[in-house]
Amino acid sequence: MEIKHWKMNYDTHTQLDCTAPCSMYSVLLDHKLIPDPFYGINELELTRLSDKGCSFFAEFNVDEAELSKDYAELIFYGLDTICSIYLNGEKLDSVMNMHTTYVYDVKKFLKKGQNTLSLDFSAPLPYFRDMNNKHFLYTNGDTIKGAAHLRKALYMSGWDWSPKFPDMGIFRPVVLNTYNTDKIDDVYVSQLHGENEVTLDITVSTAHASDCDIIVSADGQSIKAKNGKCRIKIKNPRLWWANGLGEQYLYEVKTDLVCDGTVIDSDTKKIGLRTLTVSNAKDKHGNEFCFVLNGVKIFAMGANYVPQDNLLSRVTKEKTEQLIKQCADAHFNAIRVWGGGIYPEDYFYDLCDKYGLLIWHDFMIACANVWLRKDFEQSVITEAICNLKRIRNHASLALMCGNNEMEEAVLNWEGVGESALVRMDYLRLYEHILPDLCAEYAPDTFYLPSSPTSGGGFDDPDCESKGDVHYWAVWHGGIPFTEYRKHNFRFCSEYGFESYPSMKTIKSFCTESDMNCFSRIMENHQKCKPGNMKILMYLADNYLYPSKFEDLVYASQLLQAEAIKYGVEHFRRIRGICMGSIYWQLNDCWPVASWSSIDYYGRPKALHYAAAKFYAPIAEALFDEDGKVTVNIANETRSDFTGKIHIALCRQDFSEIQAFDITAKTGPLSSKDVFTAEFDVTDEYETFVYADLTDNDGNFIMRQTLLFVKPKHFKWNKPEITAEFTDTKDGVIIEVRSDCFAKGIFIDFDGIDCDLSDNFFDITSSAPWRIYAKGEFTAEQLKNNLIIKSVYDIR
Repeated sequence: MEIKHWKMNYDTHTQLDCTAPCSMYSVLLDHKLIPDPFYGINELELTRLSDKGCSFFAEFNVDEAELSKDYAELIFYGLDTICSIYLNGEKLDSVMNMHTTYVYDVKKFLKKGQNTLSLDFSAPLPYFRDMNNKHFLYTNGDTIKGAAHLRKALYMSGWDWSPKFPDMGIFRPVVLNTYNTDKIDDVYVSQLHGENEVTLDITVSTAHASDCDIIVSADGQSIKAKNGKCRIKIKNPRLWWANGLGEQYLYEVKTDLVCDGTVIDSDTKKIGLRTLTVSNAKDKHGNEFCFVLNGVKIFAMGANYVPQDNLLSRVTKEKTEQLIKQCADAHFNAIRVWGGGIYPEDYFYDLCDKYGLLIWHDFMIACANVWLRKDFEQSVITEAICNLKRIRNHASLALMCGNNEMEEAVLNWEGVGESALVRMDYLRLYEHILPDLCAEYAPDTFYLPSSPTSGGGFDDPDCESKGDVHYWAVWHGGIPFTEYRKHNFRFCSEYGFESYPSMKTIKSFCTESDMNCFSRIMENHQKCKPGNMKILMYLADNYLYPSKFEDLVYASQLLQAEAIKYGVEHFRRIRGICMGSIYWQLNDCWPVASWSSIDYYGRPKALHYAAAKFYAPIAEALFDEDGKVTVNIANETRSDFTGKIHIALCRQDFSEIQAFDITAKTGPLSSKDVFTAEFDVTDEYETFVYADLTDNDGNFIMRQTLLFVKPKHFKWNKPEITAEFTDTKDGVIIEVRSDCFAKGIFIDFDGIDCDLSDNFFDITSSAPWRIYAKGEFTAEQLKNNLIIKSVYDIR
């Protein structure tokens, strides 16, 4: 029985009806007792609501049949965070960790008929202050001081992309489970891979170790477990592969607990058969850092995932699937769950299994020291065991990482690691406790102590020749993004560049009068303190200054896309040295200017459309070096590739000055420069190069363009851009034409959101550029609401 219907008391507001999952902020908002927390500068007033606690009450009925069962347990899958739990007036516990599931034997407290469950939440802000006065802990500078003392998602207390809403409430289900005899407590499936077969080594534990039979079924076989253990061999297995490398086939492993011939409990898991680890073997460049999937060293391509909302009750499976599918459609094969948020819902891992995204998973500590007093240490241990057991069977789980940036911080950041206690607690937690827990509870999953790291022990965590790096000299350091190509990182797990979200998203939190990047509201929706200044600084280096705010927004997205593209193309070109690109960041938790490629409302920015190209399994890139243009083809598939490239130096009227047609060949899992030419450029301000890549059958794959000067100095002709719309049963086909070279063509529709197959594209010939639109609209509606821009409009 899920207990869904509650009442909340907060301050003078009492008996507010609510449905779990819910929280203090969400309930007050639902009852219109507070304004939209994300609108304007409402955050600045609403943060203080977390200075007072709140309580939730639920009444539920238990009938005689349930009451007569052998066992009754109350399960709390997510309480945020400092909470005292009462059942019919009896105190069950006081808890202080939102990252843990709590289970209580409540049979002796239940009664027939109506029962009352009470949850008293203490306010987090006073706790932060009190604890920080007792023992100062370093916390990220954008986060409320003292937040590191509590096992609560740090981003809730502010980050350089997140507002300060340290919420309280029930963010996952509360369930009363009554049963007889026994129940399945845990199923762990380990894999032993041999020649043309995989042996599933299955361990089942039950809550009460009864003598019931445990029957495990997989691949058409059923085996009775002995002492909770059994093995099932799968012949000629269908392996699970990451996106772009093969199929994501999942086997079903079903476990039945059988007592006196009756199934009294069941568990079903979807298992992907694969081997997966990280290689840090020594090579001529230092030590590699790469995922090895089914014996294949792969180039990881993805972004960093943060919680999808500050009000966690608004996160749904549907929203999460939309986001994960957007990743897969953009050819991601990996995603990093960043350590300042939460361990995601079960369906998040199911979706990564389904869509083929390898998960780099941080434990939930980021940019903050720990103080391992006895109760805090035990809480972290309980949390780690709970979540390792929950997620360890997933095919997508590739790596567990102790923390975000704390090895580097303790070693190099001013005022962070000066205390001997800080270093001692760091080493105890990340290099003893957590690796030991991973070895015991998830032995098939690679453990990394920190990110970035060169292997631990404070051994030069920023080293470029081994381990992973977070590279922030571009953006935070203010240097040009051309700097990316001066570095040969082994794996870049954080780097990024900001932009504004879409105009539709901006309109959701401010009026037209506030649409200036230095207005109070826009600055409040820019949590990186120098962020607006940096956008304008990088803009000044690349584009003309826009006369309209909406063109500034558009230009910022083009700039962000170009910056990350510039880095990724270099990283993929040096495949074998560099083996991973995980840019910061994938998504947002509220409408904000940030590093995300998809904004809070799920609207892709220019970066996400660019990612679909620079992360493509077969990706073409152009490099302008020493007066020559080189074409590189990166092949992140397990097959040879042969294709055709047409590359030309052109005038803006599409006429070709020089052109070459070449055959390009690259081997599997490789990157190769396939062509270099020195073009006869007589006017670099009015000519450009484009290269179209097709496969051997003539199917179009990708177009790349290259300017010899920065866009602000190019002598753009004004393009006449037109679009034709055609209804089909699968959506609307849009054919876009231009009468001259047009770069960064942006298509949007006033008041209409739709799923576009491409955007921010270049037109280099008189032929139409075809894109597809999906959604609830007609061709006529799109035509009547069309908005279209190109780089020419940035002036």
